[in-house]
Amino acid sequence: MMRKLIFLFTYLGISVLGNAQVKLPKALPNVAQAVQGLKSLGQGMESGPSIEEIGAGLKEALDAGVATGVSQLSRVGGFAENLLYRIPLPPEIQSVEEKIRKNPLLNAGIGPKLDGLIAAMNQGAEVAVKEATPIFKEAITDMTIKDALGILQGGDGAATAYLRQETSDGIQAAFAPIIEAALKTVDAGRYWTPLIQAVNANKKVLGLTEDIEPDLPTYVNARAREAMYKEIGIQEQKIRKDPLARTSALLKSVFGSKIAQG
Repeated sequence: MMRKLIFLFTYLGISVLGNAQVKLPKALPNVAQAVQGLKSLGQGMESGPSIEEIGAGLKEALDAGVATGVSQLSRVGGFAENLLYRIPLPPEIQSVEEKIRKNPLLNAGIGPKLDGLIAAMNQGAEVAVKEATPIFKEAITDMTIKDALGILQGGDGAATAYLRQETSDGIQAAFAPIIEAALKTVDAGRYWTPLIQAVNANKKVLGLTEDIEPDLPTYVNARAREAMYKEIGIQEQKIRKDPLARTSALLKSVFGSKIAQG
C-alpha cells in the first residue's frame, strides 16, 4: 500500500512539473518583447541628437536664416521690388498721397518728389540691413542650451521670436545712425525737404489742419527691422517644414528628430 502511495505522489509530482515546463514558454515571448523594447528605446535615444548637437543645430539654422535674410534684402531692389517689404510713404503722407495723385497740378509739382522719396527710402533700407549681421551673430552666439531646447520645441516662429526679443533694441539703436547715413547716401533729403514743404504749403487743399513733421529715419528704421525679422521667419519656416532646406547633416539630424517634430 505504501509503495502504491509513493508511486502515486511521484507520478503526480512529475505531471505537475511537466505541465509547468509546457506552460513556461508561453511567457517567454513577452519577456523577450520587453527586453527588445528597452533595447529599441535605448537605441532610439542614442540615435537622436545630443543636447550639444541641438544647440549647434539651432545656431546653424539661425545663422543661415540671418545670412539669407541679409542677402535678400541688401541686394539692389531687395525692398523696392518686393511687394512684401517695399517701404511706402510715411503714414502722415500716405493720407494725402491719393489727393495729390488725383490733382493734376499738385501731382505735376509734388508727384515726382513722392516717387523720388519712395525710391530713396527703399535704397536706404537696403544699405542699412547690411550692417545687421554682427548684431544677430552676437545674439546667436550667446544662445544657451535652454534657449535652444525651447526654440526647437517652440514650433513655428520660435527662433525668430527669440532673435526679436534678444536683438530688437540693439538693432534699433544700431540702425539709427546707419539709416540716417544711408538716407544721406541716396540723397533722400533732396526729395524729403521739398516734399514736406510742398505738402504743408497746400495743407488746406489736402484737408490738413496743421503742418506735418514725420520722422523719416525712425520710420525707415522700423520698416527695415520688421522686414529683417519677417525674412528670417520665412527662412526658419523652410528649415522646419522642408527637409530639402536642411542643407547639412546637423540640420537634418536636429530638425528631423522626434523632439523637433513634437
